Parts: sequence; structure tokens; C-alpha cells
Amino acid sequence: MLPPLRPWSRDADTRCAFGDVTSFWTAHDAVSFLVDLGVYRPTLHALLTRDEKERERRFRPAVSQRRFVVSRCVLKRVLAEILSEERVADIVLARNADGRIRVDGRPDVYMSLSYSGRSIAITVGKRKLGSDLEGVRPVRDAKIAASPAYRSYPPPRGAGHTQQVIHVWTLLESCAKLFDANPYPLLDRRTPFPGAEFVSYCVDRRAIFSLASEPGRLDDVLVWLDPENTDHGWRTR
Repeated sequence: MLPPLRPWSRDADTRCAFGDVTSFWTAHDAVSFLVDLGVYRPTLHALLTRDEKERERRFRPAVSQRRFVVSRCVLKRVLAEILSEERVADIVLARNADGRIRVDGRPDVYMSLSYSGRSIAITVGKRKLGSDLEGVRPVRDAKIAASPAYRSYPPPRGAGHTQQVIHVWTLLESCAKLFDANPYPLLDRRTPFPGAEFVSYCVDRRAIFSLASEPGRLDDVLVWLDPENTDHGWRTR
């Protein structure tokens, strides 16, 4: 059976300001932040390194550039809270040989990023994980729907075809990120997720977010970053 889709929506109980990050981190093994591209400000470029600014310039179109800036700056801002750094600019992000983002000097902190339209999902965890966010929309799904992986998981009662396709794909993507693999070969397996456990959320009835981790209980939480608090947060760090 696929993991059930937990209903989730933006409300006061799922809201997070930068000042709340530490309490969420203390209470959970993994914290996933949903961020809207509307938090973008040109002033955020000051928090990027020279290499990050060069990488941003290579993205096309402009929305991809803004997603890169927002994801890196919000991640650094979150990490500054978790690691008790006074300055966001002191957080140095790098990439392993497998492309996984890491924090210099902190191999015990794990991260995963995902994008869908104007939404960004940033997950920070205390053990290795992978995540994926996808909007529920019609896609060219023939390859997915015909795959052994998809056929192994009949849709739950009441679930539509499109939702099921997107759900299965988020599981494949998050699993691939967990194991630093390509998601497409997983389509050909009848049991594509050995050694992985999942939690999935139906976000505001418009998107699906899945989080993959290695076996063992994972206490996770999904929150949204309140844009009304971001400007104040950037000014104070």
C-alpha cells in the first residue's frame, strides 16, 4: 500500500516564522518548510557566495533564478537558527561528489530541496533523507502509468488517476534522492522502494509532498514560512 496522504493546509497551526525554527528542530527529526517565491527580494543576493551568484546567472528562465536564490537564502537562514550562527552569510553550503548539499563542518545535518511552480520545499533533518514536491496537474504520464512500480500500487478508494500518478512519482523522486540514484530505473521495479520509509502530505489539495528516510521511526513536521515575517528576519540576521 502507498503511504496515506495526510491532509495539510496553511493555517495558524502550521505557520512558522524564523524565530520558531529552533523549537521545531528540537522537537522533530526532520522539519520541512514550504516557501512561496513571493519572499524573493533583490537584497537576498547579498547572502550568496560568489560561486552561488555565478550559478544563479546560469539558470533560465528568471523564475528558476529566483527559486535558486530563495531556496539557498532560506536554507541558510534556517541553518543559522539551528546552528546558532549570528550571521546568515557565515553559513557555507557545499556539494558532495553525489551532488547532495551539505554544511561545511556539520555532517550530522542533512538537507533536501524540491521545487514545483512557485513553491519550494526545504527539508532539514538529523539523518539522511530525500523529498519531493509536485503540483497535482495533468502530465504526460504514459511511462509512469505503464510501469511495474505504478501498477504495484492500486489507487485508494476515491483517489483519481492524476493524483495517484503524482503521488507515486513523488515517492520515486524522494527515494532516488535518499539513495542518490536516478528515479527512472525505479519505475521498472515491482518493489521500487526497498529500504525506504515514507510520509506523504496532500498540500492544500493542490500538491503532494513526500519525504523518504531510511528505516526507523521518523518524527517529522511540515510547516509554511510566513512571508509577513521574512523581511524582519532578513534584517535581523
